[in-house]
This record gives sequence, structure tokens and C-alpha cells, in this order.
Amino acid sequence: MPRHQPGNSLRAARELYLEVTNDPSARPLVVASWQRSIEYEVKSGSLDAPYLDNPNLDSPLARAALPILDTLHEQLADDPVSTMITDRNGVVLSRKVSHEGLTTHLNRVHLAPGHVFSERYVGTNGIGTALASGRPVVIAGRQHYVEDLREFHCAAVPILHPTRRTLLGAFNLTSIRQGSDGMLMAFARSVAAQIEAEIEAITSRRERALFQDYMEACSSARPGPVLALNRDVVMMNEQLSTAVTGPDHHALLDHAREMADHPRLEGTRSIPLPSGRVAELRISRCRREDSDAGAVFRVRLIGRPQSTPALSVPPVRSGLGLVGSSPHWLRAVADSETAFVAGTWLHLLGEAGVGKRTLVEALHRAHGAGRRLHTREAPLSDSPAVTECWLHDIGELLAERSDVLLLSDVHLLGDQLRQRLTDLLLRRDGGATAQVVMTSQPSMVGADDELDRLCGASVEVPALRHRYGDTEQLARFFLRKYRPSGESRFSGDALTVLRRCPWPENVRQLESVIRGLARRRSGRMIQAQDLPPECRVSSNKVLTTIEALERDAILRGLMDHNSNVQRTAQDLGISRATMYRKMRRYGIVPSSLT
Repeated sequence: MPRHQPGNSLRAARELYLEVTNDPSARPLVVASWQRSIEYEVKSGSLDAPYLDNPNLDSPLARAALPILDTLHEQLADDPVSTMITDRNGVVLSRKVSHEGLTTHLNRVHLAPGHVFSERYVGTNGIGTALASGRPVVIAGRQHYVEDLREFHCAAVPILHPTRRTLLGAFNLTSIRQGSDGMLMAFARSVAAQIEAEIEAITSRRERALFQDYMEACSSARPGPVLALNRDVVMMNEQLSTAVTGPDHHALLDHAREMADHPRLEGTRSIPLPSGRVAELRISRCRREDSDAGAVFRVRLIGRPQSTPALSVPPVRSGLGLVGSSPHWLRAVADSETAFVAGTWLHLLGEAGVGKRTLVEALHRAHGAGRRLHTREAPLSDSPAVTECWLHDIGELLAERSDVLLLSDVHLLGDQLRQRLTDLLLRRDGGATAQVVMTSQPSMVGADDELDRLCGASVEVPALRHRYGDTEQLARFFLRKYRPSGESRFSGDALTVLRRCPWPENVRQLESVIRGLARRRSGRMIQAQDLPPECRVSSNKVLTTIEALERDAILRGLMDHNSNVQRTAQDLGISRATMYRKMRRYGIVPSSLT
């Protein structure tokens, strides 16, 4: 069969289609699919369906469809028909086959769970074309773009969310027996309708459960502002919707979603808002269904909005010399300063790289005249000799009454050493000792932690992604620090990229990026394309050194090849399936790189 080169017109695609089918009434939907296959440079002579480990079976689509497919499997016993459900990207989530011969045929072409059958990878096929066109489709025999699939007859129907009407995935019927395409499509439509009805029922049950809890909160004796949300729905009463608008609205939802995503998080959290107010969120989880149906938040707003936007605050505070003007950051600094000046033992919580130690050092510079700052890390070994030496050192430093002792990253202490440190501090508590400041990561500290309770003040230092507006200020500060001549500045596009980056390693990562730019950049204007690849990911995952190198290699390859996954995979010496899997792990979206 002659192979047309990529970039040919729609007419060329039609000629190619007619050449294969000898059918003058070629359907426009299939012709358009063949043209897309040519543009994707799919090889018609070989099948390359990427494989993803552990496809997501916890989605609303999978939960609704799998019981229906189980029932169909029993009804279609010994029929050479396979039923499949895929997600919106064409990943096969489940396959049911009751005919051994058909199973062999399907396995030979990798039409099995975990493999991706979008048009981008395997060209025209039932699953991929239904998803690409958003329409039910039958792809039979030689209408398939890849030769290995031409023995199959496939009917696929897109599955839409019952209320939002967004694409969730597809239901697919595959057979090797020639028959009525109309009957195959009628059956596929019927099953897809059952799946959509079940999704609607599940969604309705979850939303009704959440709505019931929300209404109970709104109708209580003193309701106040109330917010309820899950993955699909956000509800808020009039008191909240009128009181929280603009940037405050987005910040409140951002924090509430983050709280709802941590199933063990309970109680109340105080969230400084961009306007200068503080929102106290008390979470109550809705558990009327088998799985968590969402969460209801009772909201208490404290303070009044500032007369000027928070971004107008000077980027450097004259008192402590710390950069940032977001309310969340300023409140953490102010609360820490109050405790430090009063001599109160202080516990600073925050993700790695948020600046906990920098904050302590700034407090000591401003208010620690005549006092020495001693910093001690968690011991690197659990051996008795090392831990005994470490505890003895802590005991001696505590005896220096005028000094400040910083115990860094206490969440790394083992249970036994943690208890021994607690006992040591309890013996000193109430006596004349050094002022103790501890730092740890919030996810590592339990609500009933005895060591934490020894501190009279506990302050959470916000992650950079929650310091709205501070990324730009910090970037300019670090650029001045590492390029003191002041000849360089950021373009608007570069600042936009920096603001959108989730910065999983927080301020430490941002400083490292700017330091690298200052060392190798010679021009006056730093453009978006000058930023390193790590600024163009959407994942909050903290990576190891090896993972970061791998991520950057993939990003640079995609940028060099205009987001072409196949060419990048070839250059890196990995399969396209592996490439696809690593992109998902690292939060790489090719369309965001161009």
C-alpha cells in the first residue's frame, strides 16, 4: 500500500482511504480520522500502543462501569465479543472477554488494560476515533489505520458526565466476526447509556449526601458562612459568597480543596487571605456514602480588608529584612516575632524549603543581641553512641540560659529518640534554660504530639504556592542578590511562567533557579525560554536528584522537538510507552511547552 507523507491535504487522506476500502462513499468522520493519523505520523505497518502502569480504577467512570461490564460478561458467555471501558485519554481501564480465541487476538495487538488506544498512537480505531470526534463510531476491518487492527470490528460510544457533559471516556465493543454494524452500534449505545445512568446515580448520591450535610450546617442555630465541596461540586451560602470575593475567593477555595484532599486532616485551620483578613476553616467530612463524598467547612472571617492591595506592600520588610507581602507570610512572621521576643518556646511548621531557618536567623539578628544561636540537626544515625552524644549536647546547650537553641527537622527523629528528647526538655521546662525553637514538616506532626505541646507557640510557615504575589518579589530579590549590578530583569512572559510553577521545593527551589539564571545569562532581559525546564511542570511532587535529572532531560527533549513525544523518546533511548508514563509521573504537559 502506498504511504502518503505527513502534511498532505485532506484530499490526499481521502485518496488514501479510498485506496484501501475501494468504497466511493467514504464517511467524512473516518476520512478526517485518517488525516489526523497522518498528521500524527502513525506508522500504518506497525502497532505501538503505549502502556501505563496501574490505570486509575478509582474514577467515577470505572466505579460505575465495572459492575455493568461484569453483568454483560455473564450474558455474553462464549460469544466472540469483548467489552472495554477506557478513560478520556484512550487508556483501556478494563476488558472482559469470554471467548478464548478472541482473547488471543486481542493480546496480540495489545488491546488490553493499561494500553493507550488514542488516535495519536494507533491511528483510526473505534476507541480513539470516538474520543477524538466525540461521536459514536463503528470502525470495521480495513477502516482501521494500522494494518494489525484490520481483522476487528469495533463499535465505540463516548461517555459523558451526566451534568457537566464533559468527556469521561468510552465504551467499546470489539469482535472479529463480520455482521451487522448497526446491531453492534445499537448494543454499544445501550450499554453506554446504562453506564451514564449509573454515573448519574452515583454522582447524585454523593451530591445529595454532601448537600444534606451542607443544608444542616446552613440551618443550624448560628450558621455563619458555610462552604461545601468535593471533586465535582462547590456550594457556598450567601453569607460566604457576598463576604469573600475576588482573590480572597480563589485563595479560600484553594486552601479548602487542599484540606479536603487530606483525609486525616481534622479540626480548624487559619488561612490569611490576600485582602489581609483571616479565614478560620473548620472541616467536617461527609461520610454518608461508602467513600468520602466531600467536606463541609464552617468559615469565620476575622478582620477587615486592607484599603490597598497586598501586592502594593514593599517587597522587603525593614524590620527583619524578609521578602514577601502576602498576608499568610506576614502573619507567620508577625506571630513568630511575637513569640521570639517574649522568650516563648516556638515550633515552626512548614514544608521543606519554605524558609523556616531563614526566619529564625532573621529573628535572632533583629532581637537576639547578646545571645548566641545554636543549630542542631537530627542525628544521622540511630546508634546508641550517636544518640547519646546528641542528647548530651542538647542538654549542655539548654543550660546556656541566654542562648537560642534551634532544633531543626525534629520530624526526622525516631520514636524512641523523640521520646527521650521530650523527657529531657520536660525536665528543663519551667527552669532557666535556653530559648528553644523547633522546626518540622506539618504532615509529619500528629495532633497529640507531646514534643509539640512543650512549645508555647506553634506557627505554620506557608508554602510558596500559597504566598500569592510573593513569587515575583522573591524572583526579583534573588536576581538582585546574584546580579547586584542590576542590569538584568524579567520579561512579562517569564514572570507568568514563574508564577504558575507549583514550586514543590518552595523558596529554596526558586532561589536555585534564579541563581542558575544569573550565572549563565548575559543579556539584559530574561525571557520565558531562558527558564529551566523544571519551571514548566504541574506536579507538586518533591523529586530525588536522579528523578530531577530525568525530568529535565525529558522536558528539554520535548522543547527541542516541538513537543513530539516519539522523537524525544527515540533520542532518550526509551520506548514511547515509558516516555508517556514518565510524563504523567512528573506532571509534564507537552502543550504547555510551546
